[in-house]
Amino acid sequence: MATPTGPLVGYRVLDMGGPLSLHCTKLLADMGADVIKIEAPSGDESRRVPPFKDEEAHPEKSLYFLHFNTNKRGITLDVTKPDGRAILLELCKKADVIIETNRPSRAKELGLTYADFAAVNPALIVASITPFGQTGPWKDYKANDMAGIALGNLLYLAGEPGEPPLQPPGEIAYGMASTYGALGIAIALYHRLDSGKGQHIDVSMHECGGHIAGYFIPNYGYTGDKPARASRKGEETDLYDPYKTKNGYARIFIIPVEQWRRLVEWMGSPPSISGPEFEKMAFRRKHPEIVVGAIAEFCAKHTKEELYEQGQKRRIAVTPINTAGEFVEMEQTKARGLFVDMEHPVIGKYKQFGPVPMLMETPGGIFRPAPLLGQHNQEIYGGDLGMSSDDLVALQAEGVI
Repeated sequence: MATPTGPLVGYRVLDMGGPLSLHCTKLLADMGADVIKIEAPSGDESRRVPPFKDEEAHPEKSLYFLHFNTNKRGITLDVTKPDGRAILLELCKKADVIIETNRPSRAKELGLTYADFAAVNPALIVASITPFGQTGPWKDYKANDMAGIALGNLLYLAGEPGEPPLQPPGEIAYGMASTYGALGIAIALYHRLDSGKGQHIDVSMHECGGHIAGYFIPNYGYTGDKPARASRKGEETDLYDPYKTKNGYARIFIIPVEQWRRLVEWMGSPPSISGPEFEKMAFRRKHPEIVVGAIAEFCAKHTKEELYEQGQKRRIAVTPINTAGEFVEMEQTKARGLFVDMEHPVIGKYKQFGPVPMLMETPGGIFRPAPLLGQHNQEIYGGDLGMSSDDLVALQAEGVI
């Protein structure tokens, strides 16, 4: 195992969160923080999320879990039991940050609120990342990523006018809530340098989804106008859609007339679109079948990489649309060393996403694979809390660890 490096080396983070905070704790771990993942003895729910290596549903073979938990140490602990709660509060005495995703009423029921944590460690920073925050009538509602983008306006804006919204891939709302959470933690740690005080960070996934919805919400706040989707089929846009190439798809984006002229020249000035009337965007939008037909015929003769390289030379915005494999293997990501070769005791060899963002003076890194279930129980309970082997056996027998 490599020695951790990065700006957060020396800080300890207790990770008792669910899906909402996975990306947050990964960001901190990749920057060198000692992140201790606290799982129920039955295992974290993310261990049951596909895809799985060899398509075998196994708690140590979830590639989803592997990605989000690299660099962390892992322990098992049932915080719903009195002994488990007592152990968690003992761990808090030596921690800098604790991240949790319980509904406020559940945290109160467990006796694991900010007040409970601060009572044992006033310098502790507690980040609560929840669907709707710590206050308001919805504070105890459950919600998944889809709910986050739907309620925050992002889903409404996706798709063609008059048609159902289109769900984007990935976990945008979870990712944004986690990113804002990590930012809040960094700011709170900086504040603590002078004040010596911890604080509670209240992150609402719902609010984070709305916060990144571009100019639509500020525009509504100013004008009261409800935003409308822009059609990709009619006269509202111009050359925005992907075109099929010899090996996939590429997107062409044309706005200035100079770019249009360079594109037509690059295409060999086909008579169907070479007239001066086509230099006007309004005219092109009225005759999309002619424009799209000519460009589609041209793109079909080239690979997306050829179109990108030639477009760059002509100062035309052409973007290849990558698959996951093409993203991993592309020259740009390899040149930046974005992926690290790792080996996991169950998964075997694989490529792990490196730290993002890249800090030049204090870079983080990938130091260890995701922990096996309860892998560091002895190391942390025995080493940090001074528990004996008999203590651990008894706790395990009682279902506490």
